[in-house]
Amino acid sequence: MRRLVPRTFFAQLVLGIILAQTLVLGGYLYYVVATTRQVSRKNLEARISSQIDRLAAACTERIRRSDYEALHELLELAEIAPSIQSTRLTDLAGNTVAASKGGMNRELDEQERKILPTVTGQHIFRAKSGQVEAVTPLLENGKPVALLWLEPNPVSATNTVSPIVRMALMYGALALLANLLPIFLIVRRMTKPIRTLSLATHRVLRGTLPNPEFPLPVSVQNEAGVLTENFNTMVRELEEQRSGLLETLALLDSMLGNAPIGFAFLDANFQIVRQNDFFSVMFGTQDADGGVLAGSLAADVRARVAEVFKTGQGIRNLELRNGREDSPRAWLMQFYPVRTSTENVRWVGVVCSEITERLKAEETLRRTEKLAAAGRLAASVAHEINNPLESVTNLLYILRHHQPMDVSALGFIEMAQEELTRVAQVTQQTLRFYRQSVSRARVDLNEIVDSVFALYQPRLLRANINVLRESRGDVSLVCFAGEMRQLLANLVANSLDAMSGGGTLSIRIRRTAIASNGLLLTVADTGHGMSVETARKVFEAFFTTKHATGTGLGLWVSEEIIRKHRGSVRLRTREGEHSGTCFFMFFPDVSAEAWSDGELDSSASDAVPVS
Repeated sequence: MRRLVPRTFFAQLVLGIILAQTLVLGGYLYYVVATTRQVSRKNLEARISSQIDRLAAACTERIRRSDYEALHELLELAEIAPSIQSTRLTDLAGNTVAASKGGMNRELDEQERKILPTVTGQHIFRAKSGQVEAVTPLLENGKPVALLWLEPNPVSATNTVSPIVRMALMYGALALLANLLPIFLIVRRMTKPIRTLSLATHRVLRGTLPNPEFPLPVSVQNEAGVLTENFNTMVRELEEQRSGLLETLALLDSMLGNAPIGFAFLDANFQIVRQNDFFSVMFGTQDADGGVLAGSLAADVRARVAEVFKTGQGIRNLELRNGREDSPRAWLMQFYPVRTSTENVRWVGVVCSEITERLKAEETLRRTEKLAAAGRLAASVAHEINNPLESVTNLLYILRHHQPMDVSALGFIEMAQEELTRVAQVTQQTLRFYRQSVSRARVDLNEIVDSVFALYQPRLLRANINVLRESRGDVSLVCFAGEMRQLLANLVANSLDAMSGGGTLSIRIRRTAIASNGLLLTVADTGHGMSVETARKVFEAFFTTKHATGTGLGLWVSEEIIRKHRGSVRLRTREGEHSGTCFFMFFPDVSAEAWSDGELDSSASDAVPVS
């Protein structure tokens, strides 16, 4: 049904006018024909009644004179009238006595015989054929002697209705033409700008506007003209927005394409949806988008992408290395889910930045700090070695001039041996301090604390510093022993600098389960403390309050060591009365196999200084 409806506004309007006019004309014709037929029937009945009365009077006179020949002629003459079809004269039983030519050889039908006994006066009825017919009795001395039948001509009634119908049809046709003519003129002016707008809208959808034909001409000053002006304004604003959007996209595409950071989007099949040049060079996917990850890091990246698709959670600060000894490189990776309106993960975004140079710089800074610490310790070691060497020298001099070798001489030799043993111990501790561990191993932290205190024992005694140590249970930890020794040495050295007038240095080690199983190492002193500003910057590289002797790398390297061991650190300090500083360090205790398999999260907790 909908296919039969015209699609254009003009055709729909014309079809609607034609249907409306047809319905109105049909109703009007029905009313006119029905009214005309009703009037015609009444006029016909009145005419038949008059005609049959006059004809009955004439027939009664012929019958009274018994002039049946004249009666037959009278019936023939009555048929000459255009409104009479036939006449008949029958007896009371319905037998034909006389008839006109049209009524000859015609018997009474069923309807006529049905009303035959009831005829007592003039009677107009419809015969079985549907034709109007009249009957009246002929009276002689007040008694009916015969019946006169009259059938009118049906063509006369039709001739009355037909001209009216023709006039109504002609009027309807003229009215339809009169309605369609202004519609053709008016609708053409309306549909032309609408058709132009429709074509322009399709061009906008196809992206072919604006063109030399734009803006659209405003040819009418009505609603269609206002609509055309609004359309021109809308297309102009859309083009401005599209131009701005294309410029923004071009800037972003240029920025991302030439940025020294890799960007890419991957689908669930690890197909690259979009990438920039840095990422394509990194993974060897210089072809167009839609390639597959390649390169030495592809397997690690695929595993992380699959994890993001599975969990819907991003992965941050993942450090990946290419594992090549000839040209080692490292990258910092970020993985995040890209969701659609259905909350499903559609793609996974990957952001990577190369940190090879940064790691090299950090390693250089760590070595610099070691050299600076070595210089400071070298002076301390030289001082510590100098005293026993002088004693050994004096003892050997006395021994050489002491003759003979008695018990006193042996005592001098024994004292010299003890001093040399002391020199050997200091040298051994110093070498152990700076010997770099090549792999992680489970180490007892108490042994590391012992070695650090052995180095600083003379300084602790001279500064009148009381040492409090507390250790609970098993305090072994999988770590780099040399780096843990360096961490404790830096913290102890800073505490010694803060307690130049004496004080208490506390070191406590205990096993805990704050976030996971591990060790909590606490180093606290009763020194002069730090200000809020100093506490905020204490872990920054090259920040120092010891301008003459400090490098600003000690605590920075210490925090890097804590991060390397996946630990976290928190600082509390106070200036003034009851001042002091306390470092709380937590190290997760895992097996060496877990370290080597890379099962731990690459992110570490930030240091949070709290005053």
